[in-house]
This record gives sequence, structure tokens and C-alpha cells, in this order.
Amino acid sequence: MLFGPFFFVVFIHITQIFYKFVINENYAIPSHFKRGIFVYLEFFSIIFNILVMYFSYQLIKNHENDKSYDVNWVKSETNWLKKLIFLGITICLLWLCAIVTVIIFNLDKSFFFYPMWITISFLIYWIGYVGLIKSKQLYERIELRNKRIKHLTKKNNDKSEPKSFLKIKRLIIDDKLFLDPNLTLYKLAQKLNLSEGYISKLIKDNASSTFNDFINTLRIDEAKEILKNEEFDNYTILAIGLEAGFNSKTSFYTAFKKHTNTTPNNFKKSVRYA
Repeated sequence: MLFGPFFFVVFIHITQIFYKFVINENYAIPSHFKRGIFVYLEFFSIIFNILVMYFSYQLIKNHENDKSYDVNWVKSETNWLKKLIFLGITICLLWLCAIVTVIIFNLDKSFFFYPMWITISFLIYWIGYVGLIKSKQLYERIELRNKRIKHLTKKNNDKSEPKSFLKIKRLIIDDKLFLDPNLTLYKLAQKLNLSEGYISKLIKDNASSTFNDFINTLRIDEAKEILKNEEFDNYTILAIGLEAGFNSKTSFYTAFKKHTNTTPNNFKKSVRYA
């Protein structure tokens, strides 16, 4: 369905070229910048593109509303897609303005399409930039993870804690579930086959914190271990935060400041030059 309009337009182009060079060499192929078949095809292309972007946006919103994922993490990963859609709609509006101008005034001027082409160029560069940034982050995280595996050690459990809480704590820590940015109380409850309320109460009674704070504390402890180690000096703070289980630089800095009363950069300096 998505490729249907493309093949239809290609078919029209090929048919016109064949007609001109094989059947009637005097036939003049219509201009893309003058009232004619191609202008009207572009008008319908605008409608098709807007519909595709609308349904894409709806899919993103449905994904964001899926309670089985960490909402903040999902939104941090889909924000750039929504920006891409909004930019695409802007291009379609500029495109529509150019087409309407051509149809109303029957003009054969390409400069009406300049704003659209400039915006498309910006879009291409922006997609490339986002792709490079995300590729760099992924490369850093893969390297960081491979090195960190050698240094991971199991954290000691407090024998005085109730067995029911120890079971949950051991699963989260030993299986490194806290490194998963998608980890939610709902997912943990499904994994343990326990109710969310029961797990939440166990954590509150034994760790004196909410589920999110408890998980973030473990993530911060992981990040602190990495920040202390000179072997990981070549990696950005963002890569360390993401690899420790946070979903963005903002959430990492906010949680780190809340639990340590300092920033990751200042913590790194304090442990290195104390």
C-alpha cells in the first residue's frame, strides 16, 4: 500500500517517455511547475504523505501509552520521531502552497518550490546528524558494556532483611534488571508473579523508598563505580548514564543530584582529586 503511489507515478513517467520517443516525438511532456497532470499528482501526494504521517504519529502515541514500558524512556526515544513528523508536515504545507500557487495562477516558475526544497535539505542534514549522534552513543555503550562486564561484582545482601524482600532484591541486583531502562513495577510484578502493591510495600518497608527511587539508587551506585574507574575516562557522562539504566541525560543528572547532592561531573572530580 505504501509503495502503491510510487509505482503509479513511475508508471505514468515511463508511459509518457515511451509515448514521446516511440509513438509521437512531437508530444511535449508536461512541466512539473505548470498546471498539468504532474501538479495534480503532487497534490494527491501531499494528501497521501499527510495521512502516512498522521497514522505514524498515532502509532507513536499508542506506543507511548503502553503501560508495560517506562513512559519517560519511551518518550525520550520517540521525541525525535515526533519532531521529524512535525517537520514533514511543515514541508507538506510549503509544498501545498507552491502547488496551489501554480494551479491558481497557472505559472511555470520553479522558485515557488524553493522553500520546500530548502526545508527538505535541512531535514536530510538533521536526520544525518541525529543518526550520527545515536550511532556514537550506541558505539560508546557497547564498548563500555564490554569493559564493565569484567568489573561487575554481586552486591552483598543484608541477612537481616526479610526473605521475601531479599528475593526481590536479589533478582533485581544479581540479574542486573535495574540496568534496563524499561523496567517498571508492572514488569517486575509480572516476572515474579506478584502484585504491584505487594512489591511496592516490601520496598517501602525495607528500603524506605519508592520503587523508582530504589531502582535509581542502584543505577546511581552502578554509575558511581564507573565514574570512579579511570579505565572509563574516555566515555561521555551521557553514555555512562544510559548504560547505568537511565533513559536520558536529564533523568540521570536529576536522579544523581537528588541522591548524592552533586552532579556526576563533580562526583568524578571529587573521587579523583580528593
